[in-house]
Amino acid sequence: MQTKLNFYAKDKPLSEVLFSQRKYRIPRYQRPYAWDLEEVSEFWDDLKDNEEPYFLGSFIFNTETQDEDGFVDVIDGQQRLLTITVLCATLRDLARDLDLETARRYHRQDITFEDRGGKCSPRILPGDSLADFFKKYVHDFEGDLIKAQQNTPEEARLKQVYNYLREKVSEEIQRHTSREKKLEYLETIRNRVSKLVVINVEITQEEDAYEIFETTNARGLELSIADLLKNLIFKKLKPTDDKDFAKETWQEITGNIDPTQLRKFIRYFWISKYAFISEKKLYREIKKQIVDWQGMLLDLHTNSACYNKLVEGEESDFQEFGKHGYKIYDSVFALRLMGISQCYVFLLSVLRNYEGLGTDPTRIFQIIEKFSFQYFAICKQSPNKVEKIYSKSAIELEHICKETRKDRIAGEVQALFTRLDKSLKGLAPSENVFKEKFESLSYKNSDDGRRLVKYVLSRIDRFLSKTEEHKIDFNIVNIEHILSQKPPKGSKLTKKEIKPYVNKIGNLTLVSKRINSRVQNGPISQKISEYETSNVVMTQQLVQRLKDLEFKWGENEISQRQNDLAVIAFKHVWSI
Repeated sequence: MQTKLNFYAKDKPLSEVLFSQRKYRIPRYQRPYAWDLEEVSEFWDDLKDNEEPYFLGSFIFNTETQDEDGFVDVIDGQQRLLTITVLCATLRDLARDLDLETARRYHRQDITFEDRGGKCSPRILPGDSLADFFKKYVHDFEGDLIKAQQNTPEEARLKQVYNYLREKVSEEIQRHTSREKKLEYLETIRNRVSKLVVINVEITQEEDAYEIFETTNARGLELSIADLLKNLIFKKLKPTDDKDFAKETWQEITGNIDPTQLRKFIRYFWISKYAFISEKKLYREIKKQIVDWQGMLLDLHTNSACYNKLVEGEESDFQEFGKHGYKIYDSVFALRLMGISQCYVFLLSVLRNYEGLGTDPTRIFQIIEKFSFQYFAICKQSPNKVEKIYSKSAIELEHICKETRKDRIAGEVQALFTRLDKSLKGLAPSENVFKEKFESLSYKNSDDGRRLVKYVLSRIDRFLSKTEEHKIDFNIVNIEHILSQKPPKGSKLTKKEIKPYVNKIGNLTLVSKRINSRVQNGPISQKISEYETSNVVMTQQLVQRLKDLEFKWGENEISQRQNDLAVIAFKHVWSI
């Protein structure tokens, strides 16, 4: 059943929005002011060059608490509204040098409200991180942004925007010689601002904000589930006199997780513990189900540390898992190299419940690594089915660890691992499909491409070395093209001729950086002596192969080696 969204939308001039009788507020959860000169210059050029009103975009406002505290919350549009307010401050400050009363009028009408007693209050309050700076240099009529001391990147960015707009407006008014004409130009810009057309979207329930935002095309920065959840938690957990627990804990969470990963983390956390749900419906579901908001925040904090281990943890971060730590990290690092994250849903549940598992989870990490290579890295299959399987298994694991008798947990966990293994095997590609897709595996000149190739070659080398402890340090090896990307002097081949096959994995091996620098683009007959000094088992075996072929190495030989590697890969290295 689809929930009805409660909102009001209408196109309006900005004079009926920012310059109306309302007071606006940027919620605590919103990102810092982030417009740079590229965005501001685009805004200024549009404003300067368009005599007729033009469309500025959509704004989303939440009126839910307006009757209680007198403020309308800005859900989307803070970047534009703050920039426009800075422009208004620019017009005010330039007017101050021409006519003090005009400057005071601009201040009273555009930047603040004036009540019947003559007291002024701001039209828009920025977020906490910018509040003091804005109050001192924008909301105060005597403020001087040119002399402002900025202490944060956000403050520096705002001052830079002010300086840019002041310079641009000054250039325009200097074209006029009389004081009256200069004031007339300032009034022209002021009127153009007030006539800007916006779509004014108003909601009365905060949980509607994310779904509405998904359907709008505003020019602000992206709003996400993380922003809305942060605001909700901050509302539920008010600061005390000496401590803002919510703010401090959220800062620790964002210290663990890159801001670009927050929305994914929150969803993965939820579907690993509660229920599988789309991101679009997640905020509403969290708001509906959670009662203990402090517990929720602490839970997010704990899981953020686990997620950090998966995304960027070092081998030393896995030492807490004892003798299993190295092998767990080995698979986690492999998943990272492949760029696979769907399995984090299940692995989050494993890591946060590790102490209570009663059994070694190494095997399931290795199964997930091998399945991910086959299913995602090579065959590029859809993640939807797999994500649901991981969610179901993660929630089952959570229930087992929290609700099962201690002496039965280990057995039930192993049974769950077996069921997950069976489910993944049911989705795995056939040998023929895998080999067909493996045929296209090749070197790509990018960080991600190089990491994947190093991973594939190092895992095959580990199998050939016949020891699980065999490990190649990616920092000291290079990918070597056996047939060089640039044909050596005297070769009958051209770059164009070899382009279709020179980057195939069948033409690649691993060597030390020293060897790689020595062989460069030489012919294979000269490279062989350097290859013979390599400690990499794969390269040692390649030497014998090249000798058996009497150094003949072209498209057919590369394709044959690619096929051979595909067989090893499917039947041995990534067999599940």
